[in-house]
Amino acid sequence: MNISKPRQDKTKSNIYRPDVDGLRALAVTAVIAGHTFENWFPRGYLGVDAFFVISGFVITLSLVSRSGTSFGLFLAAFSLRRIKRLFPALLVCIGLTCAILLFVDPAPKKSLLTGAAALFGVSNFSLYFQELDYFSPSIRYNGFTHTWSLGVEEQFYLLFPLLFWVAFKPSQSRSSRRLLCVILPLCMLSLLGFVFFQTRAPMAAYYLMPLRFWELGLGVASAAFLYHRPDRFYTVGRFLRAPLLMAAMTVVFILPYGSAVLGHLLIVALTTALLFAGGKETDQTQLLTNRPTRYVGNISYSLYLWHWPFLTFGLLAPSSIWANPLVSIGSALFVAILSYHFVEQPVQRIKTPRPRLWHFAGAFASVFCVIAVVAAGNSYRKSVWVSRFEAAMHPDFSPLPGSNLPFYPTCVVGDSIPLKPDTFDKCTFAPQTDGERTFWVMGDSHAGHLQGTFLKMRDDHGYGFHLVETPGMSFPVVETESFPARSTLFQQVRDRWKPGDIVVLSRLHFTRTDPLRVRETFNRWVKEVDTLADELAGSGIGLFLVGPPPMFMFEDIRACAPDDELSCSLQRGKLEEVVDVVHRDLGRIARKHENTEFIDLFSELCAETSDVCSPIQDGYFLFRDRDHLNVEGAARMSGRFQAAVEALN
Repeated sequence: MNISKPRQDKTKSNIYRPDVDGLRALAVTAVIAGHTFENWFPRGYLGVDAFFVISGFVITLSLVSRSGTSFGLFLAAFSLRRIKRLFPALLVCIGLTCAILLFVDPAPKKSLLTGAAALFGVSNFSLYFQELDYFSPSIRYNGFTHTWSLGVEEQFYLLFPLLFWVAFKPSQSRSSRRLLCVILPLCMLSLLGFVFFQTRAPMAAYYLMPLRFWELGLGVASAAFLYHRPDRFYTVGRFLRAPLLMAAMTVVFILPYGSAVLGHLLIVALTTALLFAGGKETDQTQLLTNRPTRYVGNISYSLYLWHWPFLTFGLLAPSSIWANPLVSIGSALFVAILSYHFVEQPVQRIKTPRPRLWHFAGAFASVFCVIAVVAAGNSYRKSVWVSRFEAAMHPDFSPLPGSNLPFYPTCVVGDSIPLKPDTFDKCTFAPQTDGERTFWVMGDSHAGHLQGTFLKMRDDHGYGFHLVETPGMSFPVVETESFPARSTLFQQVRDRWKPGDIVVLSRLHFTRTDPLRVRETFNRWVKEVDTLADELAGSGIGLFLVGPPPMFMFEDIRACAPDDELSCSLQRGKLEEVVDVVHRDLGRIARKHENTEFIDLFSELCAETSDVCSPIQDGYFLFRDRDHLNVEGAARMSGRFQAAVEALN
């Protein structure tokens, strides 16, 4: 996120606005407070929305007064200014953060990949796909989660110069009216998309630039309006009172109201209003223009960059001083001050009157050098030192038999991974013994995490199996009215199964909340399964209904100590009541249909003789996260499945 202070010429439309620095300070304070004290500032993350509006406003004011030139020179100069303002502090932050993560993070891969993506301005895409990945660790343990906003802005800056040049024509008419006519309809389309996807694909609405364009675009439109009709701009501003607007923003950051869309709309509207309110120096409030506040605004870019890594260090090293959030933020503030004075400012002062090829080549070379050094450091770390945590972890999945392809994404179909013509064949494995049965495993990520079970049963008994996971979608599908990919896969299963084969259904039964609750779709799903059991019986097909494993409360498996089975344990009694609700209905269906068996995973993973459930056994993790088994944990369930096969016979 470009929240560094730009150098602006004091022209009629391009005047340094001290209140904008103060507004940056307010926004960065809200973001840090929201990330550090989420219970007190549940909507503090909306400060990023304020930054988007400010960024569009400032970047437009920096362009409208520039003299005409060719588009090539205009684009090169624009890009070089972006690189000078963003990359130096970002390179230093990512390089140093990665170095620390190699020592404190037992599983740094996701963070390192996100950091590399941030250097190319695409970390929002990386994080978007991680969020859609049900195997992804908690984003709070990713040292670069916050760089998604940088990706949004950098992608906007790839598009904006072209829009600005076509609409404003710096070398010709310099008409901001035309710029308004281009930007405002695009903002409206973006806003409609943002609202539409909030309920249908919230991660897309959150991370992707086209659905955030309206926020940056409103900043652009405000600056264009100031350039086009400064008198009207100032007139509107006189009716707005900055202290009241700031108080309203604070309320929005603090109150835990329900609608996410409403929060975004309010913050964007209030930020835009504050830009109007400070249009004239005489209308600017001391709350935003006093020296300490403006200084925080000046260092806000570096402060934003560094606050998240220090909070992550505290999670990864809970015995360190960084585990105290006040120490983490104090450390971030200290490093941000150093970054501003010794990285940002020196580079900003370097004169580059005319862009040269070596300027861009040097920037890219620096990026690749940082990536190469971090990759070499990670390779060296793995070659000379394996942490106790890494030694205790089993793989999430095994390579597919025969092809050695990875299970994810080969055998996963969802919103971001379409069903391919060869998915079924790649994820279906014939019995190793002629005439042996095949298991047809279907469901969401809780079907996928059973891969280790069926690999072991195939090795031990020669069974075949088919397993394609559909994250977030159970089978039968009850989460949506239809899911064509799953319907296609089931039809392919029907074309292949033979009498004696077994359909295996596994799904997420609980909400990921404290306390746990049975998901709202469960009763409807049970009715669909009851009907399916009758259909399968008519074809001579068996049915296994897999019960839930324990669901733990830890946020990330890295919060657990492999040598202490109680470190992430949970009282068995806390789970029994909600587990019994699921077991009762699954057991009822199994008793009703002769072709159906109920598989009790909970009792296998959380013995009745124990008072607690633990994701760790004998110093090794059986889970990859709070409710998904890893390949070893799943393999240990094969005995339960084999007993069910014998009972069905």
